[in-house]
Amino acid sequence: MAQVFEGFTVVELADRRNQFIGKLLADSGARVIQVEPVTGSPGRWIGPFVDDQEDPNRCLDYWFYNTSKESIAVDITRKPGQDLVRRLLESADIFVESTKPGTLREFGLDYESVAALNPGLIYTSITDFGQDGPWAMYEMTDAAHLALGGPMGSSGYSDPHETPIGGQRNHAYNMSNVVTLHTITAALFERMTSGLGQMLDLSIHDIVGTSTESAVPNWLWYNAPYLRQTGQHAAPTYRPTTQVLCADGNYIQVSTPGLTNHTWVQLVNWMKEVGVAEDLADEKYNDDFYRATQLRHSNEIHAGIHRLLAKVPAHEAFIRGQGLGLAWAAVHAPEDNLDYEHYKQRAYWAPIEHEEIGKTILYPRGLYSNDDLGSMPKRRAPHLGEHTRAILTGDLGLTGSEVDALAATEVVR
Repeated sequence: MAQVFEGFTVVELADRRNQFIGKLLADSGARVIQVEPVTGSPGRWIGPFVDDQEDPNRCLDYWFYNTSKESIAVDITRKPGQDLVRRLLESADIFVESTKPGTLREFGLDYESVAALNPGLIYTSITDFGQDGPWAMYEMTDAAHLALGGPMGSSGYSDPHETPIGGQRNHAYNMSNVVTLHTITAALFERMTSGLGQMLDLSIHDIVGTSTESAVPNWLWYNAPYLRQTGQHAAPTYRPTTQVLCADGNYIQVSTPGLTNHTWVQLVNWMKEVGVAEDLADEKYNDDFYRATQLRHSNEIHAGIHRLLAKVPAHEAFIRGQGLGLAWAAVHAPEDNLDYEHYKQRAYWAPIEHEEIGKTILYPRGLYSNDDLGSMPKRRAPHLGEHTRAILTGDLGLTGSEVDALAATEVVR
């Protein structure tokens, strides 16, 4: 079965900011050659590590972001290493890099130099602030992007004394990489017509700045900031909490839209079963307009839901609430999902063999399920330089003695 990016060759200059786009392409069929420093990609040293043994081949963060790739370790700060990468790019379809603007020009690996050798190359640069502009040379972390770009200002808890919170595990980088996937796809379609590649200049800051929902329009139109809300979207005014503690100590995320008369009667009957309906059984609540007004301007209905869920375990509340047509969901820790039948039936978990530790590890399947164009991790992340010799001899035609000489001088590993 062909995959959506099958037949394309990608050269990825390894960095934490761009590794997710390489994974998305590799898991969807592309051949992704990751060019790493001889000391290893920065992503290999983040941790956590298997059994807390700090090793570039045992980093769990790196494992997730680099499935299905090949690894060639090259010192691109030296001319022989630059020549090797240039030769790889001569036959590649896509190049993904995230170095500081101007860095690759010093190495003769900038777009103009490489495009002269391969006019069909889609040269993709993911940087903090783009290739130009007054901030182009500034350096950022993932959390700093979420702060400066705006999402962090709308993320956190309703208590205004609590500090904002940012997304975890490369949230800004992941957003930018998903946008990059769409951008590369558009460039590939364009190349089908023109036969030419192009330079794609992606700014993480620009992408993060477009991910603030309606906070900016609300400020521009109404001169009012969005207020952080616990467990829900930011809003101009504070709203009742949607995260409710259940009888078993777990939380459920509740949503009140969809409370039709039919659903409302069933919900009140459920409250009656556990003895917490109180005055919500009054006929006046059967009027749609009155009920909507109370939901917006009163806490009585929300208080009733709190009383109900305080008597019910979270999973039971999730299943029964869904049965009533309510968008309720138990709040899970990620590891809770491993044993749920829903994920098993959808073949969500991909078993990947890690022979180096003698175990099979379950990985998330991917962003989508499609019988014809499926995305699925095919193999574990590569060990540092695992494919160096095979790529240099097989793709570039070097002899074994030439590879040995490069390794002896630490140009490659």
